[in-house]
Amino acid sequence: MTGSPVPGTPPPREPAPRVLKATMGPSTVDRTVPDRPVSTFDLYELTAARLDGCRGLILSLDCDQVFLSARADLLADWVRAGGRVLVNGHVNRPFLPGLAPWRRLDHRGPRDLRITPVTPHPVWAGVDFDELLYRTGVPGTPTGEELARVGVAGFYGRGYHGALPEDATVINGIGPYRLPIDISYPLGAGAVLAHAGNDLLSFSDHDRTTRHLGARLLDWLEGPR
Repeated sequence: MTGSPVPGTPPPREPAPRVLKATMGPSTVDRTVPDRPVSTFDLYELTAARLDGCRGLILSLDCDQVFLSARADLLADWVRAGGRVLVNGHVNRPFLPGLAPWRRLDHRGPRDLRITPVTPHPVWAGVDFDELLYRTGVPGTPTGEELARVGVAGFYGRGYHGALPEDATVINGIGPYRLPIDISYPLGAGAVLAHAGNDLLSFSDHDRTTRHLGARLLDWLEGPR
């Protein structure tokens, strides 16, 4: 019968997810971008086999950097072979070439934490950067002076990358001196995007100018099609 599997033939292998997210917890699904769910897995299950066929990897801010440092060669080899990785949070143990320890920003108010674009990047295209600076639980979508009045500053980040590799691009800066909070740089055939703050994907809000940030981030992680 046409189309019937040959007895004893193993079932076809499911295609590897194009993007994976490593967290400190059980496997689940991140639905921040509703029509593009991202499979998550426990960081301690990171292996070459897990990354096989994957195009992009998100490392949550709470990932165990001691564990990542012990597997630095595995991760670097995967990126050099063409993978793209988003590193979130405060790097204390640089576990990839080009990463540097996080530095805390001396801040006394929202002005010291303001996010400013430095180099245009498709992930942040069209974003009102005040909506990154301020977060609010107030119903509705306050903007402008109202957002500054009711919002709390600093959730996007309160520090910066302490050093940069020579070929790094500073995407966004923080504070009056535009210190590097978002950077990217090539590593072999792949690339690293490092955000020195809370998980970047969490800033994709459907009712704000950041509504496309999550989808564009996934586009970047998947790379050229």
